[in-house]
Amino acid sequence: MSEENSSFNSTDYNSTDSNSNSTYTQDDPFTTPEQSSIPIYTPIIYVAVLISLLIFFSIYYRKKKFSKLTKMKSLFNENYAKEMYYELKEQTDPKINEKVLKAALIRRGSEAIRRMIKLKESTQFVNALYVKGSIGDDAHDRFKIENKLQQLELEECAVEAESFKTGWAKIFFPVCQEVTMNEALRRRINSIEDRKEVFTQEWINEVEKIEKKVEKQQRKKSAKK
Repeated sequence: MSEENSSFNSTDYNSTDSNSNSTYTQDDPFTTPEQSSIPIYTPIIYVAVLISLLIFFSIYYRKKKFSKLTKMKSLFNENYAKEMYYELKEQTDPKINEKVLKAALIRRGSEAIRRMIKLKESTQFVNALYVKGSIGDDAHDRFKIENKLQQLELEECAVEAESFKTGWAKIFFPVCQEVTMNEALRRRINSIEDRKEVFTQEWINEVEKIEKKVEKQQRKKSAKK
């Protein structure tokens, strides 16, 4: 009897011990889960692909913007003063006198100042029209680009003036402004002369019409008599 009890107790203890061990191994919170190994090159490849895409889109956007800007027409006509200056400067046989080159550069600078004055006078109106929505982004961008181009033109003129003589740029721009004002005054005087001719011709035409009416009235009166 005692042997049976001892065997029963040993069996029961072993069974509970095995169950407790299985429970401990299954529900142990301190057991570390299995980790999947990620190669170290994966994030490097991801970053490289992302940077490549950003560079590609940046280059594509710049090329598209540049092609759009090159297709825009200038707000002004061709700069003949600039073209003439470069033609005289590049001519070597016979070589152009330095005074002639300086005169051509002054003419080029005066044209650049004239265009810059026109743009500054129009800036307020263009911005007002852009805010109201009367002009689109293309026209506004075109106006801003023209401003930058004229600023670059003035800087190039200053560099060319310094190439002739150091410090001449300080005297160069006041001379160009004076030339610009004189040309503007000359254009106004010429326009007055043109208007004078037009108004004189219109006055002659009106006088002739009045004389013809008077003659007709006199004829009618004489016919009635």
